[in-house]
Amino acid sequence: MSTFTNERGFFGIFGILLFAVVMIAELQMPTVFRKSRRTWLVLAIAEPLLVLALGSLIVTIFSALNYSVGHEVTGPVYSVPLILIAAHLLNRGLLLFVWQGVLASKTRVVPRIIWNVLNVLVYLAATYAILSFIFDQPMTGLLVSSGVVVGILGLSLQPILGDVIAGIGLTIEQPFVTGDWVELEGGEMGEIINMDWRATEIRTWHNTVHIVPNGKLAGAAIHNYDRADGAYGFWFYLTVSRSVSPELVRRLILEASLKSSLVLDEPSPAIKVWDTEDHPIKYMVFVHCGNYREYFSAKDEILRHCWALFTKAGFNFAASPQDIEFRPGEPHEATEIEVAVLLRQIPLLAPLDETERIQLAHDGVMHSWSPGSAIISENTAGDSMYIILTGMVQIQRLLEDGKILNLARLGTYDYFGEMSLLTGENRSASVIAHTECQVLEIAKSSIEPLFHTRPELVEEIAKLMAERKLKSELLTSESKKISVADRLKNYSEAFATSIRSFFGK
Repeated sequence: MSTFTNERGFFGIFGILLFAVVMIAELQMPTVFRKSRRTWLVLAIAEPLLVLALGSLIVTIFSALNYSVGHEVTGPVYSVPLILIAAHLLNRGLLLFVWQGVLASKTRVVPRIIWNVLNVLVYLAATYAILSFIFDQPMTGLLVSSGVVVGILGLSLQPILGDVIAGIGLTIEQPFVTGDWVELEGGEMGEIINMDWRATEIRTWHNTVHIVPNGKLAGAAIHNYDRADGAYGFWFYLTVSRSVSPELVRRLILEASLKSSLVLDEPSPAIKVWDTEDHPIKYMVFVHCGNYREYFSAKDEILRHCWALFTKAGFNFAASPQDIEFRPGEPHEATEIEVAVLLRQIPLLAPLDETERIQLAHDGVMHSWSPGSAIISENTAGDSMYIILTGMVQIQRLLEDGKILNLARLGTYDYFGEMSLLTGENRSASVIAHTECQVLEIAKSSIEPLFHTRPELVEEIAKLMAERKLKSELLTSESKKISVADRLKNYSEAFATSIRSFFGK
C-alpha cells in the first residue's frame, strides 16, 4: 500500500509540473498557443493529465493522514473537472478546426454568433451531465420548472427573441456577410460592418451607421451588390453632337474605358449607339469593375479620359439635348482626326514646322486594323513608324519559354516604331491591335527629304530620343556613376550618328 501511495504521489507531482511547463509556455507565447492546432493537441493531453495528477496527489495526502477516501469522494474529484475540461477542449477544437479551419475562407467568415450559441450549448450539456450522472440529481423537476420560466420569458421577450432567431437564420443562410454592400427595401444603402445577436449595422455613404433589427432583415428584399462572381457591371449614357462620326466616338469611348485602371478587360466593355431621335446622339457605355465600391471611381476615370480624347479630336460632350448649334455654310462631318493637327501632338516631331508637318501628313499612309491583327512583328526589319489616330494597341514580346509578355498598351496620339524609322533597327517587339484602330504610317522615304533640306533636324530629333531613353532609365536605374547631363550628351551623339548612317549623310 505504501509503494502504491508513493507512486500515486509521484505521478501527481509529475503531472502538476508538466502542466505548469505548458502554462508557462502559453503565457510566454499567447498568440501562438491560441491559434496553433498542435498546441490544442498538447493541451488535450496535458489538461486531463493535470486532473488525474491532482486527484492522485489529493488521495495520497489523505491516505498519508490516515483519512479514508471512498469512491463517493474520488469519483467527483476526477469526473467533474474532466467533463468541464472536455467541454472546454471541444469548444476550442471547434474554433480551430471547424470555424477557423474547414468552414473558413478568404472572403467568408463564420459569424461569431454561431460560435457563441454552440459554446453555450456545450457547457449546458456538460452541466446537465455533471448534475445528472455524477451527483445523481433528478433533472425532471428542474427541466419542467425551467420550461415554465422559459415560456414566460419567451412571451415577454418575443420581439427580441424573434430578432435573435432571425439573426441565427441569417448567419446560417448568409445572404450577406460583413463587408458586403447592400440596398434595403426602403432605399437604404451601405456596407455591412457588424452582425450581432439582435441587429445588423450598416455604414451608409454619409458615414453614419444604420442599425436594422435582424427580424426586419429576415423578411425584407435585399439587393446584395457583392454576391456576383467578382465583377460589378454598370452602364451610363453620353451625348455627342451628331456631326461627329459615331464610329469615331465609339472608338474613343472604348479607348477611354480601357485606359481606366478599374475597368475589367473581361467582360469586355460595350459601347452602343443608344438613341438618335434627339439632336445629339446618345451612347450607352456598359463596363465592369471589380466590385460596387469601385463604381464611382471607375465612372470618373472613364469620363475624364473621354473628355481628354474628345478635346484632342476637336469635339466634346453635348451640353444638353436642347442645344442649338449655329454652323455657317455646309455642315462639316468630322469623320477622322485631321492628320496635320495630330502631328502637333507628337513630341518626336516637335522640331518640324507647319509646312513640314503638312508634307509629312500628305506622304503618310493610313491603315485600319481589326482587333487581334498584327501591325508589326518582333525581330522583323522595318523603316517606318506608326502614329495611332484612334483605338488601342498592345505591345508584346516573346519570351524564351515561348510565353508572350504584355509590355504596355498605347492609345490615341501614341506612336511606336520610331527606332526602325530613324536608325533601321529591327522591331524590338510585336504590336497587336487591341481594338478597332486606325494608324498613320510614316516611312523613311517621307522623312528623308526633310533631313536633306534641314540637316540640323538630325541633332534636334536625336536629342528628343535621348531624353526619352534617359527618362525611361531614370525610372528603372539607380546608377549614378555618370551624370544625367553626360548621359544625355552621349545618347544624343549616338542617336545622331545612327540616324546619319541610316540616311547616308
